[in-house]
Amino acid sequence: MKQSENAFCCSCQKNRNRFDPRTKIMLLILLDILLFMGHSLFYESCVILFCALIVALGGQSKSALKFTTAFFLFAVTEHIITPYMDMFVITLIHFVAVCVRKVLPCFMLAKWLVTSTEVSEFVAAMWKIKMPQEVIVTSSVIFRCFPTLKEEWNAIQNAMKMRGIEFRLRNLIISPVQTMEHLLVPMFIATLNISDELSAAALCRGLDDPNQHTCMKEVCFQVYDCIFLFLTMLFFAAVCFLKAWGYPL
Repeated sequence: MKQSENAFCCSCQKNRNRFDPRTKIMLLILLDILLFMGHSLFYESCVILFCALIVALGGQSKSALKFTTAFFLFAVTEHIITPYMDMFVITLIHFVAVCVRKVLPCFMLAKWLVTSTEVSEFVAAMWKIKMPQEVIVTSSVIFRCFPTLKEEWNAIQNAMKMRGIEFRLRNLIISPVQTMEHLLVPMFIATLNISDELSAAALCRGLDDPNQHTCMKEVCFQVYDCIFLFLTMLFFAAVCFLKAWGYPL
């Protein structure tokens, strides 16, 4: 008993600078909801800076800096082209800039969740919160699918490059149908095969077993989890209070 407790504590100490997978999921859901509860640039800037702080403390400071810089570049572009909205092209660029700026915090948190969480940690967290087996199996397949799809994408790109139909802007303009056909058809087939293989692998690991599961990874809440969950809930409560009183955000 003492050995298991010591192992548990050691595992938690090793991961003391990392967020628990359950915390990452809750932060992603709450901050995505908060993002669309306000419309002013100041409000969105506060949300993305808070998201960037979480991602930076989660070990991806470069990614946080890139997404934050992109957000403010889109905001500046939107401000510069606003006086020229009578032109169709400018209106289209403005629309794209606003849409991308709106979803950047969502993408930043989602990328952080997927790239910083091991599948074993995620599955262990799902078992702890008593999620249905169907959800756990599907989620584990999705988590393992992203890096595999990236490898397939690079392989398809290399094959297209050898045949002189590399996926780039010039080929999209000269021969768009051929370029998209040679990219999408292999990608769709690879996706179907990967999903079948990963589902079979998950079942072979016994994820559909209704009995209690064990895991080499121990997940537990740490200081960062408590602090940022409290701050996010406080932020959420404050925004709901201001919205209820009719304060524009």
